[in-house]
Amino acid sequence: MKRITYISNFSRPLSLDDLDSISEVSVRNNKRDGLTGALFCFRNIFYQILEGDEEAVDRCFARIEKDDRHSKVFVLQVEQDIDRRKYSEWEMRTVILDESTDPLMRPIRNLLASLANTHRTLERYTPQRVLEEIEKGGLPDEIASSFQDRTVMFVDLFRSTSIFESWSVENATMILHRFYDTALKAIKEYGGIISKLTGDGIMAYWPRKEAAGALKASARFLADFEQLRARSGESDNPLRLLYAGVGLSTGRVLEGNIGSSIYMDYTLLGDTVNTAARLEGVTRKAGWTLIFDNPTLEAVKENPVSDLPAIRKVGKFRPAGKSEPIEIYTLDLNQLKMTMNHENLQREIQALGNA
Repeated sequence: MKRITYISNFSRPLSLDDLDSISEVSVRNNKRDGLTGALFCFRNIFYQILEGDEEAVDRCFARIEKDDRHSKVFVLQVEQDIDRRKYSEWEMRTVILDESTDPLMRPIRNLLASLANTHRTLERYTPQRVLEEIEKGGLPDEIASSFQDRTVMFVDLFRSTSIFESWSVENATMILHRFYDTALKAIKEYGGIISKLTGDGIMAYWPRKEAAGALKASARFLADFEQLRARSGESDNPLRLLYAGVGLSTGRVLEGNIGSSIYMDYTLLGDTVNTAARLEGVTRKAGWTLIFDNPTLEAVKENPVSDLPAIRKVGKFRPAGKSEPIEIYTLDLNQLKMTMNHENLQREIQALGNA
C-alpha cells in the first residue's frame, strides 16, 4: 500500500457548502476505490492524507492535481510499501478548522499556516527543477545527472555595475525588480526552466525541441523593456535606462546536481552554457539585444512554429576557446535594435545617480 500527504491552496473561494460537497464526493469515491484518509481545511488551504492500494492512490492524486479547485499542490510525504493503514475507520474524515472551537485545533491551524508559508518561500527561492522534485515527494539529491540537449539562455542587465555604484538603493532595487519580474514572467509563459538568478542576470533553459520558445520569450520581454522605457516619461525615472542583452545557444549539456555534502546546486554545465554567456556579451557590440547561434537556428528549423518573426543573420563571432568564428543571428524586429550606445548609457546612468 501507499500513503501520500499533500498540501494545496484553494484556487478560488469555497463556501462551507462547497467543502461539504467535496467531502461527500471524497467519501463516496474513496469507499469505491478502497481508500482511507483525512482532509483538513483552513482558510484557503487543503491538507490531505490518502492511503490505500498504490494504483488507486495514484489515480486519485492525479485527479486532485487536475482539479481546478486546487492550486499549488505540494507533496509533503510519500510512503511506499506501508503494511497497515493509519485511518482505516475513515473513507475521508473532513475537518473544517475555521469552524472548529476546539482549543486542540489551534496548533493544527498554526501548523497548516506555517506549511503554506514554507511552500510559498520554497517556490520563490528554490531552483525550478528541484522544486518540481520536492512537489512530487521526491528527494532532490537523488536526481541523477545526465547529458541533455538544451537551449540555454543568458540575460544580463546592461551597465549594472554603474547602476549599483551610482544610484540610490531604492532606484537600483526598483529597476532590478522590474527587470526580473518582466523577464521571468515571459520565460515561464513560454515554457522556460529558470536555473538561477546571477545578481544582475538570469540563466534559463528549454528542451532542444522547444528552442522557439526561448526566442519568443526573449522577444517578449525585450519588447516589454522597450515599452517600459517609452512610458517612463520623466528624465529622472530609472526605467528609461532599462536595457538588457540575451544570448542563446543550443547543444549538449551536463544537467544535474553538482557540488558536495556541504552545498549542492542543480545546474547545467558545458560548452553550450559558456557559448550562451559569451553571445550575451556580443549584444554590447552587435547593435542587437538578442543574439543566438546556428545550432539554435537548426533546432528551430527542426521544430518550426508559425508565429516566429523572421530571422536575420548578424555576422560572425569567434567566442573565447573556439578556433573558428561562428554564425550569429537575431530576430528581425525593430524593438531588438540597441537604440543607445553603451558609452552614452553609462553616462546617462551616472548622470541620473548624481541628479
